[in-house]
Amino acid sequence: MKLNVLAVAVAATAIGAFSTNAQVVIEERRDPAVVIEHDRPDTSVTIEKQDGFLGTNKTITKETTGSGGCTSKLVHNEDITGSKTVQKANCD
Repeated sequence: MKLNVLAVAVAATAIGAFSTNAQVVIEERRDPAVVIEHDRPDTSVTIEKQDGFLGTNKTITKETTGSGGCTSKLVHNEDITGSKTVQKANCD
C-alpha cells in the first residue's frame, strides 16, 4: 500500500513538472503590412521689393513648391513705364 501511495506521489510530481514546462508562450511581432504616407503641404514664399527713385520700381516674387514635386515662380515687376509678369513652372 505504501508503494502505491509512493507511486501515485511520484506520478503526480512528474505530471506537475511536465505541465509547467508545457506552458511556454512565444510572442512574435511583425511590421504592419500597410504603410500610409501623407503628402507634404504646399509651401509658398513671397518677396516684395521696392527700389528706384522714391520707390518707383516694385518687384513681387512668389515661389511655390507643391506636394507632387512641382515648383513655380512668379515675378511681377512694376515701374513708371508699365508692368510685366513672368511665370515659370517645373514638374519633375
